[in-house]
Amino acid sequence: MGKVKRFRVKRKKAGCAPWRSCLLLGLILLPLCSCEIWNLEKGIKQVDEGIREAGELGMEEAALYHLNVAKDLLATARKQYEDADFAAAARFLDQSEAQLATARRIHTSNRSAPAPKSGARHRGGP
Repeated sequence: MGKVKRFRVKRKKAGCAPWRSCLLLGLILLPLCSCEIWNLEKGIKQVDEGIREAGELGMEEAALYHLNVAKDLLATARKQYEDADFAAAARFLDQSEAQLATARRIHTSNRSAPAPKSGARHRGGP
């Protein structure tokens, strides 16, 4: 009887499996996280364009307070976005959108209101 050859089975290193799973998990989560960030950036641009359009339409006369608040909230949202506090940036962006919507509503209601009559102020006075 001769010697019996034993086959050695090559095993993969145990340390590689956790890195592979972490890499796979990262590749899956990266697009999900970045979508929220991209949407936030797109929202900041849209509100900025809305405020610019409001200025072009002459909304400052009717809703100056709400437009200024919307501008300040948008600036704060940008600052939070740059500081990577995306939850706070989203909150400030939502508040800015609400102020811009209020300014639009006030502007629309002032445009649709009838003009005051010319003699209305001088009733009962000399």
